[in-house]
Amino acid sequence: MDKIIDSEKFSKFLRLLYVATAIGAFTDIFDTSVVGGTSASIITSLNITKPEFGFLGSMTFIGGLFGALSFGYLSDAFGRKKTFIITLILFIVFEFLSGLAPNYIYLLVFRFVVGFAIGADYVPAITLLSEFVEPGKRGSSFDFFWILANLGALASYLVAFLLVPLGGLQWRILFIIGIIPPLLGLLIRSRIPETPRFFAIKGKIEDAKNSLKEIGLSEDNVNNYEKYNLSDEKLFKPYILGITIPLFLIMLLNIPPSGMLELTPLMLSTLKISKSDSLLFTSFAWVTPVVIGNIIAFKLMDLLGRIKMLIIGSLGLGIALIAMYVFSSYYFNVDLMLAAMASGGILQSFYIPVIYSLSTELYPTKIRGMGQGISIAGIRLAGIIGTFGG
Repeated sequence: MDKIIDSEKFSKFLRLLYVATAIGAFTDIFDTSVVGGTSASIITSLNITKPEFGFLGSMTFIGGLFGALSFGYLSDAFGRKKTFIITLILFIVFEFLSGLAPNYIYLLVFRFVVGFAIGADYVPAITLLSEFVEPGKRGSSFDFFWILANLGALASYLVAFLLVPLGGLQWRILFIIGIIPPLLGLLIRSRIPETPRFFAIKGKIEDAKNSLKEIGLSEDNVNNYEKYNLSDEKLFKPYILGITIPLFLIMLLNIPPSGMLELTPLMLSTLKISKSDSLLFTSFAWVTPVVIGNIIAFKLMDLLGRIKMLIIGSLGLGIALIAMYVFSSYYFNVDLMLAAMASGGILQSFYIPVIYSLSTELYPTKIRGMGQGISIAGIRLAGIIGTFGG
């Protein structure tokens, strides 16, 4: 990153950037948690089976898979800023329609488009974040992104708890409430410029300089930004075996967290825990530890590096899941099961920011959106398996 010429201006811009990019993830986790937190309300009011509910929960991930793949290409072609404004508009319209859905089929369709918008949003948002933040602080910035995002889950489950007395209206009101964060996000995102690196690879050097000036950075080195003579396809080809396929497989580590986020209240209900208590237990035994884990990981991301955090987090969550199984099946003890769940929530936060951000750091600017789109598609596939499989 270029030498800072106005540190106060750049710091102010970074704060705005963190909120602008994280608002989409906040919206995603809030929305995903709405489905989990209102599971009983949805199943009862729409008169559907639990497998049908599982399919409904996975529909946002199915839509997200297509959204990530298509907007990965579009963000490389038309820019990060344009695409991550379009995604929020799509989400707002179809999230509102989700709250008004007359039946299960309509709700499935609306959830697919909501998922499409969410999957699409991660690509330009995380790409844009990585192209503005210097490498030494990129890990903590990704983690801060997830602190804000997971506050969306906490807000969703707590509001769902307060709305339990409304019965069949609970899920409808929550979906409509879900349009408030992205509406605010649209106002904030309009103030974020396109990344100088994107302008530079498109040959728009003056635009790149203006973008740097707008955020308080020197324009001196803009001519030294990455340049490519190869087409996107030829540039992408060497990455397929060494990066694209391994990263896609790593993204499947999102199977347990996505299942836990949507299905925990339903799972707790099988332990004879009441509907309202299951929402509180989900909030404080899973979602709150996730936020705590993000706070612990804030500095560790850049100190330990991405791979160590990936290994520690994924192994730790694996052990916690085994413990949850043992304490809920062989040695039935709800307290120990919830303690294992809380440990898993903390440790999953060590690697979730990593799997979302790895591709942005490994691909060059010209195909960064495409690479990120493929990775997010892998994460959405993991969500389908974790939710519908669960």
